[in-house]
Amino acid sequence: MKSDFKKDTSALFEAVERDKQMFAELEKTGKLHKGYDPAMRALHEQNAVLLEQFFDTYGWPIPSQFGGEVHEAAWFIAIHAISKPHILKRALHLLEQALHNGEQVAQEYAKLFDRIELYEGRKQRYGTQFAPSPAGWYAWDLEDPEQVDVRRAALGLSTFLEGKEACGAGEGGFISQEEQDCFEADFLLFLQETGWRS
Repeated sequence: MKSDFKKDTSALFEAVERDKQMFAELEKTGKLHKGYDPAMRALHEQNAVLLEQFFDTYGWPIPSQFGGEVHEAAWFIAIHAISKPHILKRALHLLEQALHNGEQVAQEYAKLFDRIELYEGRKQRYGTQFAPSPAGWYAWDLEDPEQVDVRRAALGLSTFLEGKEACGAGEGGFISQEEQDCFEADFLLFLQETGWRS
C-alpha cells in the first residue's frame, strides 16, 4: 500500500494531542498520580501501534530529513509506550543509528537508554530518569554518580544538574514514604506484567 507522508505525520501529531488532553484531564480530576490510569495506558498502547507502523514505512523521523516537529512527535509517543518493550527497544535502536550518523538526538537517546536500563533492572547511565520520594525528586538508581557528567559530556549533553532543572525534577514531587513504597511495588508488578522483568 502506498504511503501518504502528510497523512501519516498528521496521525502522529493527533496522537500527541490526544495524549496531552488526557494528561490534562487526569491532572484536573486528581487521577494523574494514582497509578497508571487504564484509559491512559490504552491510549499509549494505541499510539504505540501507530508509531510502529510509522517505523515500518519511514524508520525514525530524523530531524535533518523529517523536521523537528515530526521527530518530537515520534519521541513523545515512544517514551510513553512503556507497556510495549519491543517498541521502546526498536525506537532506541533507531535513535542510536541516528546518533551515530550525526543527528541531534542525543537527549532523546540518553533518556530512552536510561529508561530501558531501569525497566530491565539495571542502573541508569546518564541521569535522565527521576522518581518522587519524601525528600523530593531523585535520580533513580544512578550508576556511578560521580562520573555522570563525564558520560553526559561524551554525548554532548548539559550537566546533570542542568538536565534535572530542565525537566522540572527540582519542582515539588514530595510524597510520603508509604506512597513511595506503594509506587515502587506497583511499578515492579507492572514491569513483570509487561515483560520487562521476569
